[in-house]
Order: sequence, then C-alpha cells, then structure tokens
Amino acid sequence: MVVDIHADVGKNRIFIRIEGQVDNAQAKAVADAIIKEMDRLRPGFDVVSDLSNAEALGPESMAEFKRIVEAQRARKFGRAVRIVGRSPHTALQLARTSKEAQHEPHLAFSREEAERWLDGELP
Repeated sequence: MVVDIHADVGKNRIFIRIEGQVDNAQAKAVADAIIKEMDRLRPGFDVVSDLSNAEALGPESMAEFKRIVEAQRARKFGRAVRIVGRSPHTALQLARTSKEAQHEPHLAFSREEAERWLDGELP
C-alpha cells in the first residue's frame, strides 16, 4: 500500500493518493492522517483524490471513507475531484458510497486533468 497525503496551503487543496490495498487495520490511521491535513486548510478547500491504482475497500475501510467524507463536509470543502484512471471497480464502489453521502466529485483520468479542471482551464 502507498499513501501520499499533502495539503497545499497556497492553493487551498489537499491531494490524496492511495495505491494498492488499504486493509481494515490501516484504514483508521489513513483517515486520521487525511483529516489532520484537511485541518491545515481554509474552508472552501478543494480535494483531489487519486484512487486510480487503489484496490476495493473492505467494510471497515468503507466506514473510514465515509468518515473522511463527513469530515470534508464539516470543514466546508469546496470542490472535489476523484482521479479514477482506468480502475472502474474501485471507482464504482466509492461512487455508490459518495452518492449516499450526497458527495459526488468530478471524475478525472489524471492529476493534471484534475488540476486543470480546478484551475478553470477545463469545462
């Protein structure tokens, strides 16, 4: 598993990249780290999550994903972009949960596309 979390305070964006399998034992620590980085940003921050190489999440990991979405909403995030690449299974799994939470991010195929969309360079 690879997890890269970075808050860009200047752009008021958080970048999250997860590759591989996040097992139930790791999920809480990953969620805590993401929420800690969100706390560095101002309300209205953007979220870019790259899950293009992530594997499907187990039940406990999905509960932590929901906690992250709730934390984003509580901190009044602005826009969200999910980089799905060519990984439809994980994208569909998270799309269902996101829809239930009324959190439907824009989908992108790459970080470059996500940033261009957030910067207003793409419709």
